[in-house]
Amino acid sequence: MQAEEILAFANEKNVVAAWDDAHRYTPAPRHRRRLILQMLHGLDFADCLDTGCAQPFLLQEIMQRRGVAGFGCDVSDQVMAENRRILPEAEFRVVDLTNEIWPNGKVFDLVICSEVLEHIAHWQKAVTNLAKMTRKHLLITVPGGPLREMDRLVGHHQHFAGPELQRAIEESGLTVRQMRYWGFPFHSLYKTLISRLSPAQIYSAFSGGKSYGWAKRAFSRMLYLLFFVNDLSEAGDQLLIHAERLAPKQ
Repeated sequence: MQAEEILAFANEKNVVAAWDDAHRYTPAPRHRRRLILQMLHGLDFADCLDTGCAQPFLLQEIMQRRGVAGFGCDVSDQVMAENRRILPEAEFRVVDLTNEIWPNGKVFDLVICSEVLEHIAHWQKAVTNLAKMTRKHLLITVPGGPLREMDRLVGHHQHFAGPELQRAIEESGLTVRQMRYWGFPFHSLYKTLISRLSPAQIYSAFSGGKSYGWAKRAFSRMLYLLFFVNDLSEAGDQLLIHAERLAPKQ
């Protein structure tokens, strides 16, 4: 698959349908799920909406650990249909965060938006809609650092420094409680290397609907274990934000 084909594919709304094993096994998504679960410690919530959820791995774990009602949305109708089959106890809908909120103005104690805003050109509109759906807590993760070739291949419009996102969140009526940077040194080095080597070939080998055999799973697990070293630093190209509505929305 050529870079031009990958870029076109990455901007199709059902691209995440082909990322099942990549989201399940590769180190960055696994660590993001782990870090999000850590951020939930001490938070009180009875339901959770995972926006731009793609596959339901994170939502499923939250529901199992916390015994809460689960909801998910994405622009991919294929993935929403598959998620309903995998996790029938949750409710999934097709929602375009730039233009829509959950039907009937429903709000949620916890709203999560992980690795979504970088794919949205008018991300400020999405932040406004996220806030509208948040009764108590909003968790956002986005990539920081330079916009590399691999990032463009997977459909990123922009990366975030942090202050601009904090400003947009607080202008939407929430208060940022935590803003954490993560990923130095190994996640940052990993992103640099895959962009300098052969992004198109790496993308084609590790995504695009290809299932992971034992070799790819073993390699992904090795990197996953290595990435725990990143916990020792407060720097890196991954940004995680917890915002809160001081007066819970009724």
